[in-house]
Amino acid sequence: MTDIVYKFMKVQNRPYSINDIVCNLHNEYGKTSVQKAVDKLVAEGKVFEKVYGKQKVYCLVQDSNLDVHELMRIDKELQAHANEVESKHQELEKEIKVQEALLISIKSSITIDEAKKRRDELKQNVMVFTNKLDELMASSGTEDLAESRRKAEKALNEYSREYSKRKRLCTEILDCILESYPGSKTELYEEIGIEPKIL
Repeated sequence: MTDIVYKFMKVQNRPYSINDIVCNLHNEYGKTSVQKAVDKLVAEGKVFEKVYGKQKVYCLVQDSNLDVHELMRIDKELQAHANEVESKHQELEKEIKVQEALLISIKSSITIDEAKKRRDELKQNVMVFTNKLDELMASSGTEDLAESRRKAEKALNEYSREYSKRKRLCTEILDCILESYPGSKTELYEEIGIEPKIL
């Protein structure tokens, strides 16, 4: 394995991260085995390691007869490669934060079973209030109970649609804020004074 990695790096003669080596070897070898091989080459003095921030880049030790310009070229190439790797790393970190925020949002959302239970409770409440309304209308002597009920149901549906629309807009805005908010969803709600039950 060490010979394969060394031969590859010698032929390519350019800096690589461990992930780059694994990919260029067509993922035939695991990252752990490639890392061990590179560590061995570093220990043997055939490859040297250069650290740029959080990234480690490896390059073949060049013959001592190389001139200064060649060494400077190699160093610039190393730096450029490290910058590219660092940029990819930062992009991945941003994506991880976005996905973590989404996961927190999903975890704090109501489950399907809870939603069904809440729906059944609301239906029961509607039935109770409908019966009370019928009783009140009957006792007040109003004749057209069906028309009054139809109007009340129409108004209720309109208010429910409007409430759902505003709730969705509010939730989308809060989700956008949460993408860059350092705390949890609960902390954000407390900071801006939103009751979790409302949403």
